[in-house]
Amino acid sequence: MRRRVRQALVLLAVVGGAGFALRAGAWLCPFPAAELAAYAGESYRFTARDGQPLREAVGLAGTRGRWTPLAEISPLVVQATLASEDQRFYEHGGVDLPAVARAAGQNLRAGQVVSGASTLTMQLGRLLRGHQRTLVSKLGQALLAWRLEARLDKAEILEQYLNRAPYGAGAVGIEAASQRYFAKPSTHLSLAEAALLAGLPQAPTTLNPLRFPERAKARQLYVLERMRALGLIDEQAHTLARAEPFTLARALPPPAAMHLTDWLLASTPPGDIATTIDLTLQRAAERLVAEHVAALSGGGLTQAAVVVLDNQTCDVLAMVGSADYWDGAGGSNNGALAPRQPGSALKPFVYALAFAGDFSPASVVGDIPTQYLDARGLVMRPRNYSEKFAGPVLMGEALGRSLNVPAVRTANAVGLADVVETLRRAGLSSLDQPATHYGLGVALGNGEVTLLELAQAYATLARGGVSCRARARLDLPPAEGERVFSPEVSFLVSDILADESLRVRAFGAVNPLLLGFPMAVKTGTSSNWRDNWAAGYTDRHTVAVWTGDFAGNPMNQLSGAIGAGPLFAQLARLLVSQGAVPRPPAAFVAPPGVEQALVCPLSGLAPTADCPTAKVVHVLAGRAPREPCTWHRRVRVDVRNGLLASPRCPRRFVEERVVEHLPPAYAAWQAEHPAHRPPTRFSPLCPADGVTADAVVITHPRAGDVFLLEPGYAAATQTLQLTAEVDPPVGEVAWEIDGRAVARAAWPYEAAWPLRRGRFTLQAVAGGKRSDPIR
Repeated sequence: MRRRVRQALVLLAVVGGAGFALRAGAWLCPFPAAELAAYAGESYRFTARDGQPLREAVGLAGTRGRWTPLAEISPLVVQATLASEDQRFYEHGGVDLPAVARAAGQNLRAGQVVSGASTLTMQLGRLLRGHQRTLVSKLGQALLAWRLEARLDKAEILEQYLNRAPYGAGAVGIEAASQRYFAKPSTHLSLAEAALLAGLPQAPTTLNPLRFPERAKARQLYVLERMRALGLIDEQAHTLARAEPFTLARALPPPAAMHLTDWLLASTPPGDIATTIDLTLQRAAERLVAEHVAALSGGGLTQAAVVVLDNQTCDVLAMVGSADYWDGAGGSNNGALAPRQPGSALKPFVYALAFAGDFSPASVVGDIPTQYLDARGLVMRPRNYSEKFAGPVLMGEALGRSLNVPAVRTANAVGLADVVETLRRAGLSSLDQPATHYGLGVALGNGEVTLLELAQAYATLARGGVSCRARARLDLPPAEGERVFSPEVSFLVSDILADESLRVRAFGAVNPLLLGFPMAVKTGTSSNWRDNWAAGYTDRHTVAVWTGDFAGNPMNQLSGAIGAGPLFAQLARLLVSQGAVPRPPAAFVAPPGVEQALVCPLSGLAPTADCPTAKVVHVLAGRAPREPCTWHRRVRVDVRNGLLASPRCPRRFVEERVVEHLPPAYAAWQAEHPAHRPPTRFSPLCPADGVTADAVVITHPRAGDVFLLEPGYAAATQTLQLTAEVDPPVGEVAWEIDGRAVARAAWPYEAAWPLRRGRFTLQAVAGGKRSDPIR
């Protein structure tokens, strides 16, 4: 008993006697202002572009909080807090000495610390510095309280406390607590609700009303009784508040745009964050992605991702990173930000670069077997998806049909380094390796890019060639774009990608990408069917879709049109139908620097009367071909067998027909495609004795060519290909080397000669005429 008395006397002596000296010292060393300004409890509060909540994420301290000025906090909360925690708050200077004396007596009787007599200012000190509930720590809290009182006035102390106090369920501060438990601002709290919250900081875990409603109710009644006893509320208000049932917001609102908000967490400070997300579109996109993956899961498609951009501002209107964010098996992975091979989705930018140079949609590009040697000495032999070759193709058609061989040939023509640099400028920054790392395969999407980057690149075309940098926060100004393509070149590409007749030729008459309204669309499929892509744009929006598997497992031969196309089409139609009065997208309109040209679809030249069809294409002004087509020629044929008719054929058996007379590079292709093969032999029914050739030209090799014999390979496998063109065609060509016949070949006059060491002279002989010698 004597020992307890001594402890109480010591406490009173120290607080009462030495307290004056400590308080005087506190005024000489007030609490640091910087520490009061720091606040780690702030959470991330994301909203859609119209202010609707998307998600609240814990802040740096792992709690949910939102700093609120005292003027914006309900007076009921302030009154309830002071009544329960510190009724003489405005009368003491940080330490309530009468309360200390009372607490000392209680502790003396209990033999332990059961009452600390902590003022609200002392509690604030504990929140800031984290002291324990011991006699010694109480002295420290008292000193902190005096230092706080030296720095802040009473209103500032109240604001600090009400924003830092814990209220349970991860909520720090009265505003976060009001939103968590009642889903409304603290200014809208009733007296009963204010009293409930004011009582929670005493024991936020054990008084959590979501887990222990009875305890919370008991604490609420205590606070209401204190308010009545102090005259803060009258008897009627007390009675009504006691009887008011509290209805708690049991669950937080369902979050949306989790992948986008996760992305922003890494680069955005806590607080209120207004995103660019269109919540209606976002929720619809999330639903469509989940349904699409479920429908195609049998084909090995396990995930999908979507990005929708506003073309004018480059705002991200929707971002879905997976089929189900909450799926523990990788659902939180963001497929919109994962680098993957885009396949043919990069072809439009190769052709845009070509159209900006010396080519046009009317230029002819060869879809014939070709091989290239890259910087590493590896041979590339591009193949089309169909495993077939189309021969001569207009560049516009080659893009619309997504042919691989012409795309590689075009990339080689415009220059690999320029292709890679253009792709980067268009927004594909993941292509950060030297151009030689990718080789010409970059035209077929062998480099990895993200879906968001691909959306930016397609939006560049939609914006008339001005680059697009995606914006996800409304507080950031739209990024200034740079000119990548001219409006004229952008239109040429858009016009081709919006041509549904070309889409039919590429994917068939029944395919999901026949939308029925103006939209430029391109698909892509990576090697071994691992990734499907579909990207496109209207005048207002850009949509990009990826489907596949996060682990990189190949799908069951799903192409971009099937794996990603249906989801793309659903999103496109959804965008078109948005709004109270849906407005169809505007058609792509040619700018003044573009003109229409009528061309022969085989040669790209001005059509003649011999061309069976003509095609209208858009080209840059002044680029319309003027040279008449020479690829269609009239020949005399023997109607009895379809072979060439010599002058000796009776007139009644002779008929003029138009045949395709293609450059020598297409001879082998023509020979394999009967529909395009011209007659090359004279009819035996009327022999062509005396028919001579007007011209014999060797097309390979060329004068001065040097060929190497590769050591270690069989000599029989190392041959030189000999090709020639003869006009008019004759039955065969004789090949001579150094005057000695080495081969005879019928049309297309190709032969192979085994290489050997030395210098040689080559000639072709046909129809009584010799070619110029090739040395």
